[in-house]
Amino acid sequence: MGALEEVLGHLATRENWLVLVHEKPDGDTLGSAAALVSLGLRLGKKVLWGGKDEVPSHYDFLAIDFPYEIFPSMPFERLEDDALVLCIDTSTAERSVGGLTDALARYTVINIDHHADNARFGTVDWIDREASATGEMITELMARSPWGITPAEAKALYVAIVSDNGGFRFASTSIRSHECAIELLRAGASPSAIARELDSNLTAEVLRLWSRALARTEVFADGRGALFWLVNEDFDATGCTQSATENLVNFLLRVKGAALVALVSEAGESVRVSLRAQEPMNARTVAQRFGGGGHDLAAGCRAEGSAASLLPELRRIMEEHIAGRSSGAR
Repeated sequence: MGALEEVLGHLATRENWLVLVHEKPDGDTLGSAAALVSLGLRLGKKVLWGGKDEVPSHYDFLAIDFPYEIFPSMPFERLEDDALVLCIDTSTAERSVGGLTDALARYTVINIDHHADNARFGTVDWIDREASATGEMITELMARSPWGITPAEAKALYVAIVSDNGGFRFASTSIRSHECAIELLRAGASPSAIARELDSNLTAEVLRLWSRALARTEVFADGRGALFWLVNEDFDATGCTQSATENLVNFLLRVKGAALVALVSEAGESVRVSLRAQEPMNARTVAQRFGGGGHDLAAGCRAEGSAASLLPELRRIMEEHIAGRSSGAR
């Protein structure tokens, strides 16, 4: 039995589901999770869903008629003995809610992900490195099941896919990506409506926050690298939370010639780094230097301290990486 079939079996037989998204949730983890939650409700399951961080406001349109909850740690007191824990698009247990490792001793933990560096922490690990998004995997799972895909689920899964493959622009996009999109269009997804909801939902506060980062843009390594940053005071001044930085780093890929870019964002006493790359650069290789990970072209990490303390070292490592890759070194 393959992993997909094993997951289908657990979904069919388990009556209590906890669906978890990763920290700082993006469109792929949220769209994929929302579709599964909707499926669970259709099947009459007892469902909880959420994660350690809030949902970015620009994904509010994804909301299904069931509350997303913030879980600082595993809600053990609300789970039954045969609970099924579904970790969606989450490469390590540390990127999920606290106590997930403890849950492995008590529940079946299903790890569904497409990250190449997934730590395979689940009871069942369904990892597909060839998928451009976890949304592709969930689309195929639901299409293969006897339950089908509703229009609302198709919308959520389409958002998941286009969020991670850049609207079919990134190198990870494949024939399979488009085949999944066809499946979702047949199920009722509307690409034009989804594009409007994804692209036309920034608030004035978010724009003010982004303008602070854009004003600090630094371009280096003969134009091949670029970065900008935000500090705690920027969030205080604009009234924004960390969720407002979703997709901001992608703006730097619009710099002509830029192939490795980064957003450094203070979050209290720590710093989050979001990295994006274009071939032959590798964002994951840089993130791993700071204990992080992700995809070849999209990765991230977290470090203690301030943006000011991290920036010189990050810039140096990015310059070294760009020089090595530009000269043909691997």
